[in-house]
Amino acid sequence: MGGIEMNALWISLGLCLCICLAQVFLARILGARVHRIIPWCGVLISFSLTHFILEGAATFIRMIGLCTVLLAGMKWIVYREWVATPGKKRELSWCRWLIFSCAWFGMEPQYFAGKRRQSEWRNHVYRASGYIIVGGVLWYMMYRLKVDTLVLLFIPMSMVFHFGVLRLLVAFWRMLGFPVRVLFRNPLETRGFRDFWGARWNIAYSQMMARTVKQPLVPIIGEKWSMFMVFVVSGLLHEFAITLPVGAGYGLPTLFFIFHGIFTVLEKRETIYSAIACGVLLVVGLPYLFVEKFVIEVIIPCRDVFEMLELIII
Repeated sequence: MGGIEMNALWISLGLCLCICLAQVFLARILGARVHRIIPWCGVLISFSLTHFILEGAATFIRMIGLCTVLLAGMKWIVYREWVATPGKKRELSWCRWLIFSCAWFGMEPQYFAGKRRQSEWRNHVYRASGYIIVGGVLWYMMYRLKVDTLVLLFIPMSMVFHFGVLRLLVAFWRMLGFPVRVLFRNPLETRGFRDFWGARWNIAYSQMMARTVKQPLVPIIGEKWSMFMVFVVSGLLHEFAITLPVGAGYGLPTLFFIFHGIFTVLEKRETIYSAIACGVLLVVGLPYLFVEKFVIEVIIPCRDVFEMLELIII
């Protein structure tokens, strides 16, 4: 990459950072003093600008830029809904708001409100370290064997990041007195669709969707339809984060979430059969969520990160 292209890239990334910071500052300044439609419009505008700014950039950079702006925007929406909770006066100080919005992947502002009290954190360090070590070894094996099967690649990468790195972050904030909770819980103990999506996988995301989509819609369309709409919106957001950066597979992530939404809404109770059905649908549907071009241009390069490490070591 030439010097001019590198300068253009750094300028583009700087503009994306400015967009993120603009959303962060607007969220804290405006609080609940605006209608909920305003943050949603702000997110769409910010995302569109980022998409335009990063047009032509490498797929991985586009994905990181778009996801970062989208995450900052969703923090804005979540904070607005949290502050606007009826009957309670809520607001985070500037310092705590910046911690929540910029240094924590979770979506529950309440963890950063109130007095700080150190809670148990060492066990999280031990567990996270175990996941990182085991996942890292498996990841390296995938690299050495040049495995390109999505499910096999996803498992060690998820162990390292979702169950390792993010859990270390949990330990760090709990040590400092903020009672944050783990964002990913053992999926092998899943008891069904509702249990998996509501209490196991990416709890921050389920908290975000419950506060920003489900709760506002329940009075309008009822409990079941609002729950289904959570999955529809989830599909659209994953289109923004996955298919748009690679420019392929449009509609497949939405289809993935619609199927899970149907089964979740129809699920009457947690059974072993429901848990098995959830697991099968996840494995079978994973290629629809992470389309082939995304695997080639994002996941495979992540697999081969050890190649760069080997060059540095050697």
